[in-house]
Amino acid sequence: MALLEQPGYGDAAGMFGYPTGPEFILMRFALLITAAYSQMGNAAAMAAFAGGLPPGISGTNDRCTVIVSNLNPDKIDEDKLFNLFSLYGNIVRIKLLHSKPDHALVEMADGFQAELAVHFLKGAMLFGKRLEVNYSKHPNITPSPDTRDYQNSNLNRFNRNAAKQFRYCCSPTKMIHISSVPEDIREEEIVDLMEEHGLVVSTKLFEANGKKQVLVLFETEEQASEALVCKHATSVCGSVIRISFSQSQST
Repeated sequence: MALLEQPGYGDAAGMFGYPTGPEFILMRFALLITAAYSQMGNAAAMAAFAGGLPPGISGTNDRCTVIVSNLNPDKIDEDKLFNLFSLYGNIVRIKLLHSKPDHALVEMADGFQAELAVHFLKGAMLFGKRLEVNYSKHPNITPSPDTRDYQNSNLNRFNRNAAKQFRYCCSPTKMIHISSVPEDIREEEIVDLMEEHGLVVSTKLFEANGKKQVLVLFETEEQASEALVCKHATSVCGSVIRISFSQSQST
């Protein structure tokens, strides 16, 4: 409960001489927003969304673990789930449920990151299945031999430039952005690498901050998602490439 909503605080403004007009309303709004951000436990999120949270995101969720269902058990594994969910926050642990082969638990670093994952991935298509992503009743995943631990992985995307990573959060798109590619890579090689996951409509090779990067446009979001989960963090000519969804509409 926010401070100004607790019993006994209704007259606090008048008691202490604070403004009671529009200034007080603005102050109250700012305090409520600050309270929501404080529940994120993430200063980078505050910096990224200083202008307001994305539509549909409350910033008040405190459940860190999500349950993913309707997976394709023949094609999914922990690393592929990591590649997808790490777009929305750092991953602590992932557990595939052997009693329900199309279910998995994913523990995120905090509740705000879990909320982003639920919001942006619910209903996404992957390997011919429409994903169901919801909050789990389990607060966390207990370490065990059948649990994959990622909390110390250097592949967690939010260890550096977290504010930028938050700004890039979005639902799966037809376009993927590939960074950390070899300097001498050619567009034909990118197409050869990606076309096993679907029809590559177009590509664009460019430089940003002195580093070569690539945009790849697929025919569908599902094809782009498959390419991302299968090829992110793989080695291409000695370089470990990084893949995310791009909000660009064309190359």
